[in-house]
Amino acid sequence: MKILIANSYSLDIIYKEWSEGKSPSHFLFGKIELEKHHKIKVDIVPFEKWKFINKLGKIFKFGNLDQELWMLFRVHNYDLIYATFGTGNTKLLSFFKLLGFIKTPIVMLGHQNLYIPEDDRFGIKKKILLSYERILFFSKELMVKTIKDLDLTDFAATKRFDVVNWAPDREYYGEDFREKLASESKFAICAGTTDRDFDLIIDVFKEIGFPLEIYCTPGTRPRKDNLPSFITINSDFIPYSELVARYKKARFILIPIKDEKVKTGRTLGLTVLLDSIAIGKPVIMTKNKYVDLLDPQKKEFGLSISNNTKDEWVSTIKEVLNDFYKLDEMGRKGHELFLNGYNSVSYSNELMRHFTTLITDRNKI
Repeated sequence: MKILIANSYSLDIIYKEWSEGKSPSHFLFGKIELEKHHKIKVDIVPFEKWKFINKLGKIFKFGNLDQELWMLFRVHNYDLIYATFGTGNTKLLSFFKLLGFIKTPIVMLGHQNLYIPEDDRFGIKKKILLSYERILFFSKELMVKTIKDLDLTDFAATKRFDVVNWAPDREYYGEDFREKLASESKFAICAGTTDRDFDLIIDVFKEIGFPLEIYCTPGTRPRKDNLPSFITINSDFIPYSELVARYKKARFILIPIKDEKVKTGRTLGLTVLLDSIAIGKPVIMTKNKYVDLLDPQKKEFGLSISNNTKDEWVSTIKEVLNDFYKLDEMGRKGHELFLNGYNSVSYSNELMRHFTTLITDRNKI
């Protein structure tokens, strides 16, 4: 079996970082485990090989036209196309599938809103979306929303849609997760680049008076003046391995999401949740109904803030801040979940089940 994996940012760079031990394999969405445990070949589509073609493509609303053309001329050399970032770089392929020129199955991951009925007056986007043989969602709630938006019957949805548990690299983090007990940790940590409410969490920790470390980008740096000395903000680049090292030393991890963004049909916060269970650190996060397969409250490795206000954040954090036993128990349960199957090996097994079914069905035709 030979698979082509396509993404809207460079997987080549991430693969190089993984091969150098600088980042975990789950950022490659199963490539490493599919090759190691299932003995199949997974090739990465080169990213922005021809930038001038991409510039031309944007005129016609093809954001990654160079990748699309690269795949278009090679698609028949592969058993399956695996699109890890929505329709971003497979629009052209799906159009040719609609015309019947491409028979190779395409599997797409769904971790953000894929369809808005009001933006599809003529139903073309719906037809394109349904040309994918399988859409695998990181959220059951997001899958249900998409089925409703597409106005599909349960039978039609069952044939094409399913959920998968994207999960952390089983080997990268090692077995010795408990570097610091909660009683030994002297700060909380908040990191992220997508729609984090850093302003809210700063106000929360100003009131609590407990040390807080924030890691962000220059573009997402909070515009707060006169910060107390126990709150630090780092907007410089920090290697993933160094960030994980700080996670391990923290008392808990914070994932505050902006109110207006938490309802947009995206699995915001999921990446950090994978970090947390892999290293056994409890989390406190804004409730996101689209992060339901790994809900920290239900899985008992963290707490969810339903009413995303300063008062509720302050109350929740104060309740557990010095409850070291509860914090350590939440961390232990998260890590136990990781060790007992919620990891990259099980994720690759889920992928392989779908890939095998699709390729077998195609060969019957």
